[in-house]
Amino acid sequence: MDVLVVDDSRTTLAFLGKKLEEWGHSVYLAPDGKEAWKIIISSPVEIIISDWLMPKMDGLELCRQVRNTDFGRYLYFILLTARDKKSDLISGLKAGADDYISKPVDLEELRVRLEIAARVIRLEQKLNQKYNEIKKNYFQTIRMFINLIEIFDEEIGGHCRRVARLCLRIAKWKPEFPEKEYQNLEIAGLLHDVGMIGLPREILTKRKTEMNGEEIQLYRSHPVWGESILREIEFLRPVAKMVRSHHEQYNGRGFPDGLRGDELTIGVKILSAASIYDNLIYRGKVKLEDVPDHLYRFRGYQLDPEIADILLEINRENLEEETKKKYLAVALEDLKEGMVIARAVRRSNGALLIPQDTELTGYTIEKLKAYHRVGGIENKVLVYK
Repeated sequence: MDVLVVDDSRTTLAFLGKKLEEWGHSVYLAPDGKEAWKIIISSPVEIIISDWLMPKMDGLELCRQVRNTDFGRYLYFILLTARDKKSDLISGLKAGADDYISKPVDLEELRVRLEIAARVIRLEQKLNQKYNEIKKNYFQTIRMFINLIEIFDEEIGGHCRRVARLCLRIAKWKPEFPEKEYQNLEIAGLLHDVGMIGLPREILTKRKTEMNGEEIQLYRSHPVWGESILREIEFLRPVAKMVRSHHEQYNGRGFPDGLRGDELTIGVKILSAASIYDNLIYRGKVKLEDVPDHLYRFRGYQLDPEIADILLEINRENLEEETKKKYLAVALEDLKEGMVIARAVRRSNGALLIPQDTELTGYTIEKLKAYHRVGGIENKVLVYK
């Protein structure tokens, strides 16, 4: 094992270092906690044997610092001290020490306790190895499903990938949604339409208004099929529940269970909103500047009001990004006749003032300035480059 010994006594340090090497360990030596920390963060240390009372940084503080740092592996910590009161023992264990040896050190006791430490370290390594194998299988399974969706239909596959990214983007606006749930939410986004694989291909090209009664029933069954596929895999069961509910609506008029309001988890509300937003843009071909009209209609009906408001903010950010690529933001005083409005100018209440693609005249420029003076619009409009 890789063992670090920390003690401000040179004699103790040399003595223990020699014995540990005789017992077959790789040994690192440090005279205080600060020097020990430098070794810990730069070397493959597995076991730390540290004196309690030392200058600069004592053993208790070093132990706390070790426990507050994620090394990706477990470091076994043994406190070495002349203190032998029960209160001292409790303080050491509270700081995160695994074991406690009183000075003067009994070498046979130290050797046995190191064997215990080695067993703990090896067990932790085996558990990590099994965890990594499970994690590898987990992501291989996710990739298999994603590939299956994309082979079945590239458009659905693209939709699922975009929805997954948007789900995470929305979640970051919701501080009450725990970060530990981000992974399940992202996977639910990637796999939410896996049940579509069971649908006849001709249904995929139709709008809902073009489907007959039987086709509508088939379409409305895909969330249930998706859940059925995923729940057979134990680690995907939380995802399967979200997939089942991704067509539920805030007003209770969704499917398959007609859930409403607080019956829907935050994750389901986010997933549903992300899918609706993506479908507006990519299937409905709705321009970004027109998306707010739809979101206002959906707010409180299909969509949770708070999440609808988040989507409005995200859409505004998307518009700004698009603007940088295609348009120029021009101050009203710099407008010239002949410029063409690239995005409809609306009053603060959403009412249309000047439609997109309007060529500016002296009259329309003065009209814009007048509305700005009374606070009806901002001082800049977008024109085509």
